[in-house]
This record gives sequence, structure tokens and C-alpha cells, in this order.
Amino acid sequence: MTRGWPRSAAGVPSTPTAPAWTAARAPSRPAPTRRTPARPGSSRWGSAHALLETAHHALATAADPAGRASVADAVARTRLDTIAGPLDRTAGPTPNIALLPLVGGQWHPEPAGPRLAVVDNTGRPEVPLTGDLVPAR
Repeated sequence: MTRGWPRSAAGVPSTPTAPAWTAARAPSRPAPTRRTPARPGSSRWGSAHALLETAHHALATAADPAGRASVADAVARTRLDTIAGPLDRTAGPTPNIALLPLVGGQWHPEPAGPRLAVVDNTGRPEVPLTGDLVPAR
């Protein structure tokens, strides 16, 4: 098992999937914010980014990007590989709902600051485990 979550040169945790946007159009991912060294930033940036990717895709594929019904139809037809993984709003469990398989993470204290470790990858086996589940103290 590898130690630590793979990180980019900017220190941003990397993911096994890429954004739906092409490299030429993709905005750079910001590093997670930190208020103090003891308080790590949000670990939900991947799903939030996927939501923006879905909105971009719907507006780009809608017959009328200014029409509510057209955009709603485009969202309902969305099948998209996002930075958080594949989203398919056509497959259900009910119309216009996409299930996102998740991994389990746990913050581990380290000398350089807290590190988010992937401790369970049952929902996404392609994501490598980067730590062991440690009982809370």
C-alpha cells in the first residue's frame, strides 16, 4: 500500500479520472483551502467539480441554452466521465438521477499536516488504497 494520496506539483490531491473539459479549456484546480495547519480544507472538491462539469455539459449540449426545458432535457440525457468518475443520469435508479460510487477516506495526522487517505475503495476499485482505517481515539 502506498503512503499518501498522489499529489500534483501544486499539492492538490490527484484523481484516477480527468475532468470532462479538455486540457485547453479546463480551469486549473485550486488547492484545497486551509485556515490553519490544524484545519484541513474541504475534501468534497471532486464532487463539486463534477457538478460544474455536468452544468457545463448540459449548457453546451442543450438545443437552447437559455431555455429551462431545453437545459433540463440536456441534464436528463447526461452521460459524462467527470473528475469524480462516470455519471449517467439516464440509468437511474429513477429518471434524471445519477449515482456516484464513492471511496472512503480518513484524515491521518502527519508531521507536515493532516493527510486524506483512501481507506476503502469498494465502490471504485480503480482508486488505490493509500492508508488503513484507524480507529478514532
